[in-house]
Amino acid sequence: MSGLLYIQASPRGKRSHCIAVADAFVEAYRQKNPNDKIVSWNVFDASIPNFDGLAVQAKYAILHGQPHSKEQLQAWKDVERVIEQFTSADKYVLAIPMWNFSIPYRLKQYIDLLVQPGYTFSYSQEKGYEGLVVGKPLLAVYARGGEYAAGTETE
Repeated sequence: MSGLLYIQASPRGKRSHCIAVADAFVEAYRQKNPNDKIVSWNVFDASIPNFDGLAVQAKYAILHGQPHSKEQLQAWKDVERVIEQFTSADKYVLAIPMWNFSIPYRLKQYIDLLVQPGYTFSYSQEKGYEGLVVGKPLLAVYARGGEYAAGTETE
């Protein structure tokens, strides 16, 4: 059995165009792969830990084997829980609206939690940066509102 993680990054729910397109894909995937486990969640509904001062202090203390407080340990375990959910999937679908020519802030927060040394990437002098989440396909469905016609200020 394979696992698909379907991440929605819009608070608009069914009114979101990117979610509507991604939902259609996921439903077609479900019909072709009935034994696969599909986990769906929206970054605006999910409890995503803050990557605040406590989490940053925890990251450096724990990853460098330095003393850390119970609060720091809990903050880092919360980050690890998010990373584990992501890395345990075999495939990914992301529904992403464009906000202010970028991605929604909650998706950025989620990505900041995921991108951690030793978990999703590594670095060495010989090879430089290397991804640790490999061989796992990802479909990103982007949508935007508004008009960006040729010759306009938003082109």
